[in-house]
Amino acid sequence: MKKKRSLWITLAAVACICVSMLFGSAATAKAEGEGQEYTYTDATLFVCGADGVVTAYAGDRNVKEIVVPQTIGGVTVTGIGAEVFKDMTELEFTAVPDTVISFGDFAFSGCSKLNTIYPYQPVLDSVTGVDTGKFVILNSEQNVGKVITLPTNLNQIGTGAFAGCTSVGKFAVADANAYFTTHAWDRAWTQQPNDNSGDEVVTNPKNTGEVLLSKDGTIMYRLAPAFHYTGNGLYNIPETVVTLLPYACEQVSLNGGFVIPASVQVIGDYAFYKCGNLNTVKFAEGSQTSTIGAYAFAYNNNLQKSDITDGASCFTLPTGVTSIGEYCFAYCQNIVIDISKTKLEVIPDYAFYESDNLHELQTPVTLRKVGAYAFYGCNNLNEVKFLGKTLEEIGTGAFKTCNNLHIVDIPEGVTAIADGTFDGCQNLNTIKLPDSLKTIGDNAFKDCRNIHEMVIPPNVSHVSKNSFAGANQNDIDTSKNQYIQKFVKAKLPDVGEKFTVGNLKYKITKSHKTKGMVALYGTKGKSLKTAKVPATIMYKGYKFKVTSIGNNAFKNCKKLKTVKLGSNVKSIGKNAFYGCKKLTGVTLNAKLTTIGNGAFTKCIALKKITIPAKVTKIGSKAFYGDSKLKTITIKSSKIKSKKIGKSAFAKINKKATIRVPKKKLSAYKKIIRSAGAAKSVKIKK
Repeated sequence: MKKKRSLWITLAAVACICVSMLFGSAATAKAEGEGQEYTYTDATLFVCGADGVVTAYAGDRNVKEIVVPQTIGGVTVTGIGAEVFKDMTELEFTAVPDTVISFGDFAFSGCSKLNTIYPYQPVLDSVTGVDTGKFVILNSEQNVGKVITLPTNLNQIGTGAFAGCTSVGKFAVADANAYFTTHAWDRAWTQQPNDNSGDEVVTNPKNTGEVLLSKDGTIMYRLAPAFHYTGNGLYNIPETVVTLLPYACEQVSLNGGFVIPASVQVIGDYAFYKCGNLNTVKFAEGSQTSTIGAYAFAYNNNLQKSDITDGASCFTLPTGVTSIGEYCFAYCQNIVIDISKTKLEVIPDYAFYESDNLHELQTPVTLRKVGAYAFYGCNNLNEVKFLGKTLEEIGTGAFKTCNNLHIVDIPEGVTAIADGTFDGCQNLNTIKLPDSLKTIGDNAFKDCRNIHEMVIPPNVSHVSKNSFAGANQNDIDTSKNQYIQKFVKAKLPDVGEKFTVGNLKYKITKSHKTKGMVALYGTKGKSLKTAKVPATIMYKGYKFKVTSIGNNAFKNCKKLKTVKLGSNVKSIGKNAFYGCKKLTGVTLNAKLTTIGNGAFTKCIALKKITIPAKVTKIGSKAFYGDSKLKTITIKSSKIKSKKIGKSAFAKINKKATIRVPKKKLSAYKKIIRSAGAAKSVKIKK
């Protein structure tokens, strides 16, 4: 008894549908010599262009079998167009006419149960030329199941044509096909002469194998996903291959791993995507691989090693790699990778997304950019080392939720930290930021709760109010950048705590959220030429009034020429400007009340000074030895007889003039003379 297999399909007619039928609505044809009868799929269910390419099929997409008619509406079928049978998950068997010369992009993509495609020729009556209702299956090897058999003259296979066809076990190609051949791991390749040129070309003596290749063997289209490898060790991709096309080894259920020959230059998108049992990929010595596409190794949870030399403990990319695609190693939860010796300039978006087992990363010296979310969710990544000096950009969320990241040293050249770059890095404690940095984005360090060392560089001029939301801000040093202090709120600092802003050093004298005070107690070095003391200063996000100039603060700053005190300074300490030999200009503020002992002693270039109206005390030797000081204006009427110290005006210029308030002329003459002013010094109103 003959076995009958029905292929029923319904297709809605669209603009270019060919409604005339070669076989009628359901013509039965017997496969010659195969002992099976098939029902041609209704031709009205296909949309066929004038070029013979089937562009749509809208029948029952849950059928198991389809036979594509050879002629639709009088047009000979020449191709199966893009996505025509995509995601028909119940489809197991397809027969196509041998007139087909092309399979379009994703033509059979996602047909997870598809295991057999046969080309056929209808048998015509030798006298009348009329279709006998029979057809001959071509190019098959004894009608073995789970074989994709290519039409004799097929010359084009589109991207991903067999992507997701996980039930395919083998490919068959007619020896006469000029464009494709196959390779089998247990069958050697031979060299045969090319009749046209006399040159030798690589050919496969048989027409079936698990690998579908271009005729010259340089392009690998597909490794049959359901192929069962029984050899020892890793599976060797043919040594003729130069390009692994997209989806070449996608979802191959191969135990162990692959050897990628040195000849391979390009690994296409999704090339090894979701190979569930893949744990090792060995790049042969002298690897020429330069490009690895998007998702190429994504979703390989067991992938661990890339042996360039046997025994390698991590996945090591070849030195010639210049480009990898987005999501290239995403969701590889056990991978430990070394990219440091490559020539990568860009780590693209999502490249290592949620690759949990990455521990330490060293980037190549050529790196210019880290893409958005490149290392998102790499929970065990603890240190990043940027080896080169070419890095310019770190993208949005690049290291987001890297919970064990501890140390980051961002090199000079980087100008911006994008939104969310280190968001959720709860154990990040040491961050070195470059002086080139100008922008810190929104949520850049959000919830970084263990920051212990970070200095905000002076050139940062843009920061979001949420840049450090939920982060530990107590140990963020903002002393080099007053602008950022309004955005960083640390724990209220203690009295006595010291910090430096610019070239001036400060010490906290009163700690308060809104009424804090500091004293300027020193300078950074002695080469300061000008000093402008601010009215307020920001530290750890809090504003402090600068209320005093401490003892010896500017002592012996021999290059200092001008000083202007901020509006909140009330006192100048002992010897504050002692020995400032080039000091010529001093502007004292209106709130000043006290000038300490020796405050301006031996300021030998000082020529004039005005003492503000609120001053109540001038210490001993305050202006002692200021030999060029010729003009002193005292506006204060509050100085009592014992509040100008001994020798306060001793050895100032002998021709000096001291002007005092009219009502204090008599009293001030006595106390100024007693404070060392020579008889030649004029004291007038």
